This record gives sequence, structure tokens and C-alpha cells, in this order.
Amino acid sequence: MRRYETIFVASPTLTDEQVDELVRNFEGIIAEQGGELLKTDKWGRKKLAYEVQKFSEGYYTLFEMNAGSTLIAELERRFRNNDSVIKYLSVRMDVQAKAADRQKVRYDREAKRKAQAGIKDRSAEEVMG
Repeated sequence: MRRYETIFVASPTLTDEQVDELVRNFEGIIAEQGGELLKTDKWGRKKLAYEVQKFSEGYYTLFEMNAGSTLIAELERRFRNNDSVIKYLSVRMDVQAKAADRQKVRYDREAKRKAQAGIKDRSAEEVMG
């Protein structure tokens, strides 16, 4: 199982109760498919960066979970088939963490090489004069 973040935007025409029911429905799908829901973060009604399906606002909800790729595919299929969901995005988080770790290792290796060679890093003040 891998770590994912999924955010979806629900239609602004829904009531708060309908949005809560929609969130519970998707949480149930995650549990039913064997995923481990780590966090549900309801951001509430927010303005969209651009119009989506002629809406300029929507109800944002973020799920953090441990899941397999089949669960994410099923969840996204349900988002697509639900008229109340106007936008969604799922991101695999362990890939980003691994990339950040690789970048740190490269930076540390380069700093060590420079220290051994006696090369001093120039600070921003020295560069700007």
C-alpha cells in the first residue's frame, strides 16, 4: 500500500448536509476497498482558481490515505460518475518524499565533495556585493 492524497471539489449547489453525506459515502468506499484513511480534511466552500462546469466556487475535501492503485482507480471512477463532484485529483505522496530524499542526498554529497576540496560556498551577500 502506498500513501496518497486525494482532493475533490463538490458542487456549490449542495447543502452542508449533502456535502457531509457525500464525504461519508467516499470514506465508506475507501474502507470497503481495503484502504486506510489517515485523515479527512474538509476545507469548506472556497473560490475556484478558474470556472469549472460554470461554477466559480466549490466545497473542497482532502483525503490522506494508504491505498493500492486499484482503490484509487475505483475512487476516481466514482468521482467521475457522481454529478455532485466537479473536480478531483489524486497524488501519490511516497514518490515525492523519495524524490526529496534523493535531492538531499545529492546536495549533501556535493557539499562533502566541496569541503574535501577546500571550495568555499559563496553566500548571497558576497554574490550581490
